[in-house]
Amino acid sequence: MSMESAFEKTARLLLTEPQRRWTGLELSQRTGFSRAMTSRILTQLGKDVVVAKPYKNQFVLVEPIRLLMLWSCRRRMPQPTYVKTSKTDDDLDAIIRTTNGVALTLFRGAWLRAHYMRTTSYELYVVPEKLQKVVRSIGRTSTIPQRVSIYSAEDGAVFQGIEKVKRTPIVSVPQNFVDLMSVGGSGPRVALQLGTASGLLKV
Repeated sequence: MSMESAFEKTARLLLTEPQRRWTGLELSQRTGFSRAMTSRILTQLGKDVVVAKPYKNQFVLVEPIRLLMLWSCRRRMPQPTYVKTSKTDDDLDAIIRTTNGVALTLFRGAWLRAHYMRTTSYELYVVPEKLQKVVRSIGRTSTIPQRVSIYSAEDGAVFQGIEKVKRTPIVSVPQNFVDLMSVGGSGPRVALQLGTASGLLKV
C-alpha cells in the first residue's frame, strides 16, 4: 500500500476548500508532511501561478483548474480488486450506503452527479481494514475486470470532502475528476462533463 505524495495531499486540501486562506503550518499539519516539504510545494505552486500570497505566510488558491491539471498528471490510482457479483444496483447501493469507510468514485460517481454516460460499473474506495469484508458482502474476487472494482483507500485522504448524492457517499468532485483523468480511455471525457456540470471548471 503506497502513501500519497505531499503534493497530492496539498492539492486535495486546496481544492476541497478553495475559498480558504491557508498558512504553511496549517497545510503541513493537515497533510502530515514537514513544514520544509510544504514550503517547497507552495513555492513551486506560487511560481506556477496556482497560489498567491496576499499576506505574510497566507496562501490562497487562484488557479484551481491549473492545479487540477497538475494533480491529474501525477495521480495514480491504486491497483483495483475486481469483484464478481450477482447483486443488483439496489443491493450494491444499500451496501455502500450502510458501510462506513466506503465511497464511490470514477464513472459511477460521475454518473450520479452529472448523469452523463450511463454506466453499470461500480468503482469504490474502501478503507483497507474493511476491504475484505466489503468484498465478501458483494461477491468474490476475480482475476479479470468485473463491474465492481474496489480500490484501497490508502491512508484515507481520498475521503476528504466526501459528499452524499441520493444518500450514497461519493468522493469530492475534485477527487472524482482527477481519478477520471488518470485512468485514460473515456475517463477524461467524463471528467470534463463532471467538471462542467459541477462548476468545478468554471473560469
